[in-house]
Amino acid sequence: MIASGLKLDVYLGESRTSGRRLAADALMACFARHGLEVAALYRGIEGFGIGRRIHTERFPDISTDLPLIAEAIDTRERIEGVLPDVDALVDQGLVTLEHSRVAIGDDERTADFPRGIGDAGRLTVYCGRGARAGGRPAYRAVVELLRRAGAGGATVLLGVDGIHDGARRRAGLLSRNADVPMATIAVGPRDVLQRALAALPEVLERPVANLERIAVVKHDGEQLEPLPSIPDDGDEDPPVWMAIRVYTRQSARADGGALATALTRRMRRSGAAGITTVRGEWGFSGDQRPFGDRFGTVASHVPTYTVLVDRPRRVAALWPEIDELTTRHGVVTAALVPAYRERAGEVERGRLAIPPPPA
Repeated sequence: MIASGLKLDVYLGESRTSGRRLAADALMACFARHGLEVAALYRGIEGFGIGRRIHTERFPDISTDLPLIAEAIDTRERIEGVLPDVDALVDQGLVTLEHSRVAIGDDERTADFPRGIGDAGRLTVYCGRGARAGGRPAYRAVVELLRRAGAGGATVLLGVDGIHDGARRRAGLLSRNADVPMATIAVGPRDVLQRALAALPEVLERPVANLERIAVVKHDGEQLEPLPSIPDDGDEDPPVWMAIRVYTRQSARADGGALATALTRRMRRSGAAGITTVRGEWGFSGDQRPFGDRFGTVASHVPTYTVLVDRPRRVAALWPEIDELTTRHGVVTAALVPAYRERAGEVERGRLAIPPPPA
């Protein structure tokens, strides 16, 4: 199957409730009830949102309300069908929608990227943590395929809850979390990613992939594309927002500390709408061997994935600081967010109505 799709992201706090349930649990149950193709819940390691308070797992600022990202992909019709329930469940947080293309199974051999800003693509491949391919974990086989195809890097995120292969999978305290969803994300030239995509059916039994058009603005300090310029007349609710994503590793440094931490604190100080960082499980960058945490190492080399979503004029104002902090490390990308809804208490901005994808 190849279909015009939507990617739904919900940014919320771990302690948020919906009725008598945790909001994140209610969201995953909602996605399962609607039979969505793929969904994953990622636990962040630090971030802040509309409330402006930083939440982090690091001492001495340890928080019991870590940021979460709930993600779902499917066809446009099925994602639009779940939006009323999502709107009712999430009374505080940010909900965004982005255009994508969903490809499943053998049809991935001929899938291409949708139109959008920038010259590059973002490819996300989903599998279960316990899936195997060629005698090794499937996500590592996907990373190796991307390396062989010439991709410049990849980041693997582990879900703590989600939907894959038609069933809800949840991490357990005493289980090995074998079936929870994992997402392998690669960004770069579209022809390179399509080469990897065409070979995916040889690696995974039923591959599920999401394709998005983006701009890769920087790679380890080198500017590859200009930051997209989007008209913004200063309206409180502009027609589109922009997502800036930074892919690096936990050992990358800036401002005397971890790069992801420096981004969080600088963006909060400068008035950004919010930012979330998720720790990855595995990945690679450039011609380096794939990396993750290993016994006997002091610094953590696992990849990190940081996302900031804000109004285009705010992104433009924040860019000099993002540019400075990523002078040496990180892949920085930009993408359009054509529908969003931000809510906290009596404050609500935006709406979850998305225009058709670019022709």
